[in-house]
Amino acid sequence: MSDQTAPDASSAATQGAVPQEAAGDDARTIRERLAQVTENVRTASESAHDDPEAVRVMLATKTQPAARIRVALQAGHTLIGENRVQELQAKAPELADIPHEPHLIGPLQRNKVNHTLRAGAVCVQSIDSLAVAQKLSDRIAALAAEGHEALVAEAPGTLHAAADAPLLGVLLQVNTSREDSKFGVTPDAAEELAEQVRELPHLRIRGLMTIGFPGTSDEEIRPSYAELRELSARLRETGVLPEGATDLSMGMSADYALAIEEGATIVRVGSTIFGARG
Repeated sequence: MSDQTAPDASSAATQGAVPQEAAGDDARTIRERLAQVTENVRTASESAHDDPEAVRVMLATKTQPAARIRVALQAGHTLIGENRVQELQAKAPELADIPHEPHLIGPLQRNKVNHTLRAGAVCVQSIDSLAVAQKLSDRIAALAAEGHEALVAEAPGTLHAAADAPLLGVLLQVNTSREDSKFGVTPDAAEELAEQVRELPHLRIRGLMTIGFPGTSDEEIRPSYAELRELSARLRETGVLPEGATDLSMGMSADYALAIEEGATIVRVGSTIFGARG
């Protein structure tokens, strides 16, 4: 499940990357699917939040080549989520010429922290241990001291350019479905983790993330999303989550409408836009 290997540096990053273009029919299909998903999300968001702009579509780009991701970015979508650090690294130079916000949505090991930051991630959505969070904060401080360019340029709403304290946005991953196969802190342990992470000087908690229960009916899936919403509300009410930590990243291609009904502010959509992974 976890990333086991990652190169020290992408060959594309060291030699420069020439942007590749998706084939015409493929690009058109991606744009059409993206437009339909966007409209569906806007409609669901207006119903759930009284605001069609309250929910952002994250392009879940696992195994997708940079050329296909570029099509979606050129259509105006900037938020992308990578599951694996090595994919984040490999695609970064190929997408460097077009504005986008890369998030890591898969598990992060401590030995991949440096690769993640140098690849330009502006948010890590999968924080489920103090050890990884501490490593991130410490490494950001070290890179800032070195004048690393990823910590100099401001990224929208996440990484800030204050010379003394660059901040990386993070979400705490909560295993609301309580499956042994999934990463994430248990709901009962989320409060303690939030209290610990909020004290780290170079991280800013933006909210919570979960992967829903893999059921086949709304009745099976909904509780895992409802619990994250209720947990977020409780932790914000008691001051455990900082002001502004309102993001709820939950819902994927098969169930994003249901997740929005339960309060999602970010939905991670991949196969509905890009097609089934080969």
